[in-house]
Amino acid sequence: MSKKSYFLIAVMLAALIYMGAARGYQWYERKAAEKAALEATDGNAFTFQSVPVSLAAPMPEPVSRPVAFDPAQTAIFLETVPLAGDKQQQQAQETIESILADYQEDPQMKKFNENLSEATQGKVENLGALGGAELIKILQENPQVGKVVQESMQNPEFAKTVEQIFTNPQFVESIKQLQGAAAGMAQPPQSQPKNAQ
Repeated sequence: MSKKSYFLIAVMLAALIYMGAARGYQWYERKAAEKAALEATDGNAFTFQSVPVSLAAPMPEPVSRPVAFDPAQTAIFLETVPLAGDKQQQQAQETIESILADYQEDPQMKKFNENLSEATQGKVENLGALGGAELIKILQENPQVGKVVQESMQNPEFAKTVEQIFTNPQFVESIKQLQGAAAGMAQPPQSQPKNAQ
């Protein structure tokens, strides 16, 4: 396949990811608006400028008895340490594998995985490899992958399944982490200017 074909496939995958993320965000906004509207009319008969007004007096809260100070009981709050770069990549890969495992019994996904494995002589087993850091390398070594993707996307059932996967926010975030890590490894570190004090 030519560079133009690789580019078109990469654009198509990026568009699918973007479309999925946009639909997921629209769904979230719609649910938030419905929840806000439901809370606004939650059994309150009185409103002022569409803001619910409660005329009931607040219920008195029970007050506990005084407790003697005990210096031995101290609460310690630990701040969670962010994961290291390689741990984040591993977690992102595990998240992708977990999401794809939910679809492993889907007949359309099974057929796609079989075609993908056959086209790459078993090097690529499922859709997760096409979203990771090795995408360009896979497409260069196996030009027939683009054909498998194009043929499979013509099936509406498969396209619907792929859209469900790409609208999962965890899947999208994991793909970003893996591809961002690959981009960071590909670029040489840039020297930063020293701050004048």
